[in-house]
Amino acid sequence: MNRILPIVFACVFLGAAIVFGGSSTAGLYGGAAIQFAAAIGIALAIGSRHDYLGGTQRVLLALLVGALGLAIVHLIPLPPSLWGVLPGHHMVGDGLGLTGVPVGWRPISLAPAETLGSALLILPVVAAALIGMRARRAGLIALFTVLIVLTLVSIGVGLAQRVGGLESPFYFYEITNRGEAVGLFANSNHLATLCVIAIPAATALFVAQRGSTKPNASWIVLIAIVLIALGGVVLANSLAGVGLTLPALISIFLIARLRRGGGTARTGASLAIGGVAAAVAISGLWVVWGHVSSDKFALGSEMGRAQLWTRTLHGIATFLPLGSGLGSFPLVYPQFENAQRVTQVFANHAHNDVLEVLMTGGVPALLLMVGFGAWWLHATVKIWRNGMRNSFAEASTIVTGLIMLHETVDYPIRTAAVAVVFGLCCGIMARPQRIVEPAEKPERVVRHMVA
Repeated sequence: MNRILPIVFACVFLGAAIVFGGSSTAGLYGGAAIQFAAAIGIALAIGSRHDYLGGTQRVLLALLVGALGLAIVHLIPLPPSLWGVLPGHHMVGDGLGLTGVPVGWRPISLAPAETLGSALLILPVVAAALIGMRARRAGLIALFTVLIVLTLVSIGVGLAQRVGGLESPFYFYEITNRGEAVGLFANSNHLATLCVIAIPAATALFVAQRGSTKPNASWIVLIAIVLIALGGVVLANSLAGVGLTLPALISIFLIARLRRGGGTARTGASLAIGGVAAAVAISGLWVVWGHVSSDKFALGSEMGRAQLWTRTLHGIATFLPLGSGLGSFPLVYPQFENAQRVTQVFANHAHNDVLEVLMTGGVPALLLMVGFGAWWLHATVKIWRNGMRNSFAEASTIVTGLIMLHETVDYPIRTAAVAVVFGLCCGIMARPQRIVEPAEKPERVVRHMVA
C-alpha cells in the first residue's frame, strides 16, 4: 500500500495539471488545485526517506530554486531613490508623477501580481521534478500512461470543438482560439505540443512493456497512438506542431532501437511509420500554406512574429540588466507598440519565450537559461551514452527537447499542463540510471526437414 499511494498521488497530480492547467492564465480554482497538489508533493518529497541526491539532481534543483528566487527578488520593495534609477522604470515614475501619485517603495517588477503568479507556476514544476527523480519503474509506467490517455482525450475534445464550431460548449476557457481545435487547452498550438510529445512517451511505454506482451500487438498499439497523435497535430492546425513531428517520428527509431536487427514486426512497423510520415507531410503542406498565406508572419502585421520579436528586443534593451519583472510582459509590452495601429487584439506573450524571459528577467534569467541548457546537454549525452537501457530517460530527453524547440516560437511551458510534463521529464533525466529495460525475446527459428 505504501508503494501504491505515491503512484496514485503522482498520477492525480499529473492528471489535474493537464486537465485544469491548459491556459497560461489558469482559472482561480483550477490553478489553486494545482498549486495545492504541488505543495503536498514537495512536502512529501522532502519528508521521504530517499537520501540520494546525485550531482545532476542537485544542479537541477538549484536551477529551479534559482528561478523561484529570481521571482522573489523581483518582489522585494525598493526605496524611491533606488527604484527610480532602474532602467525602464522612469516611464512608470513619470506617469505616476503626472497623476499626482507618489512613487513610494516599489518592487523591481512593474507587475507584482503577475510576478507572484510566475513564482507560483514554478512550484508545480519543482514538485513534478521531484516525482520524476523518485518514482519507481511502475510509477513511471503509470505516469506515462496517464499522459497518453489524456492526450487522446484532449484530441477527442478538439474534434468535438471543430464539429461544434464557434459556439461549441467544449471550449473551457473564455480567451481561446474559437473555431480551432484546442482540446483541454486555450491555445491550439499547445494541443499540438501535447500530441507531439505523446509520440516519444508512447514509444517509451512500448519498450518498457516489451517482452510482457505479444510483439505484434504492441506494435499495433504504438502505431495507433502515433497515428492519432499526428492526426491531432493536423487537427490543431499548428505550424510549429507540424514542424516538430519529424524529430518526434525519428525518436521512435532511436528509443525503440529499430535500427538494430530485422524481423517482420520491425519491418512492418518501419513501413507503417514511414507511410504515416508521408501522409503527415502532405497534410502539413496544407497547414503550412494556411499559415504562410495569413498575416502571422507578415513583416507589416502588428501581431506578426516579426513585429513581436523586434519590439521585444527593444524591450530587452530598455529593461536590462534586471528586467521588467517575471510575468510582466502583457502590461509593459504596449509601450513599445505603434499607438496609431493598436487594435482590440493584444499581445499576451512574445511568442518566443527566450526573448520574453530576457525582457522580463534580465541578465539573471539569461544566466539561469544558459545554466539549464548546459545541464540539459550534459544529462542528455550521459543518458544516450549509457550502456543500460532506460527508455523513460531517453524519451524524456526527446520530450524536453521538443518543448524547448517549440518555446522558440511560442510559450507552451507557461501552461501548467506542459510545465508539469517538462518538470517530470527533467526529473527523470536527473535520476540515477538504474532502470534496466527487458531484453527482446529472440525470434523463433523454424527449421524444415529436407528429404
